Amino acid sequence: MALIVDSGAVYALYDADDAHHTAVRHVVEQDPGPLIIPTVILAEIDYLLREFLGVDAELCFFQDVATGAFLLEPLTTTDWARCQELVALYRDLEPGLADTAVFATAERLHIKQVLTVDERDFRAMRSTLGFLILLPADA
Repeated sequence: MALIVDSGAVYALYDADDAHHTAVRHVVEQDPGPLIIPTVILAEIDYLLREFLGVDAELCFFQDVATGAFLLEPLTTTDWARCQELVALYRDLEPGLADTAVFATAERLHIKQVLTVDERDFRAMRSTLGFLILLPADA
């Protein structure tokens, strides 16, 4: 089954010392479906990997994207409108573009499973699909 992937989960995949590394890796190994990354969060992923793990981790991610380990999904104008709506609606949470892009992409593609280590925002926001399944927490 396909998973929409958040930047924190991608980071956890590449950082063996991250508290979520083992659980996130287990979900990825158990789920044969594509790992879909909204393209708008690529800069955040790149920043996290380079800043905290270095250029080698960044290059490894580039290679994984190039070889199809992740599918990249551009945001549509409808997604942008949904992101704006979510930021306005949940302004007290300050979810930002990365989280709302993951959320909007999941809704548009009708994928209820999100690979994320950020439960706070994703549990608080309500989806048009009902409650999202947050992995690895809900595994």
